[in-house]
Formats: sequence, structure tokens, C-alpha cells
Amino acid sequence: MPYILEVQRFDCCGHIIHPQWNGKSEHIGYINKIFKTKQEASDYYDKFNPHMRSLNAHNTWCSDWDPNNCLRYVVREYFFEYLKIPPFERRQCVYLEKVI
Repeated sequence: MPYILEVQRFDCCGHIIHPQWNGKSEHIGYINKIFKTKQEASDYYDKFNPHMRSLNAHNTWCSDWDPNNCLRYVVREYFFEYLKIPPFERRQCVYLEKVI
């Protein structure tokens, strides 16, 4: 089964500002890279985010939210979603700043 990384924006006050929402994270998109295993996706995240704990540090396949940009990453099974966000190795900070 192939896997991908979902990008979410964490908002600790999202459920207060928008009570109709259920949760504190907003879906941004998926990174344009497909992985053979969950572990491969986690290792990829860890390689490009050395300032953060391992993506699977709590055995949830979900990263902590990054205090620099409020983004977090979740390993998902790939079901042919649009993979619009450039991979870490080709990403420019400007892209995600526009999305957020």
C-alpha cells in the first residue's frame, strides 16, 4: 500500500474562533511524493525537519506542529489524492506562506 504526507495547519484557537469547526487543524494539501511504507514517509519527514521530534515519536504517524510555521504532517494511505505541495527538497518557503 502506498503512503503520502498530508500537510495541516495547526490553530490552537480554531475551535473557539470557528465553533462550527470540529478540531484544531486545517487541511492544506498533500506533498507530491509517494512512499512505499509508513516508515519511509516518517524517515523522509525526519530528514528535512531535524529541529523537530520524529514524526512517529508517539506512535501516531503524526508530527508535532512546528512552532516556526504552525504546520504538522500526517502519514496517510494514498487513494489518488491531488499531490499539490512540492516535496521538501524542492520547496520554497514562499509557496507555503501563500497557502497559509
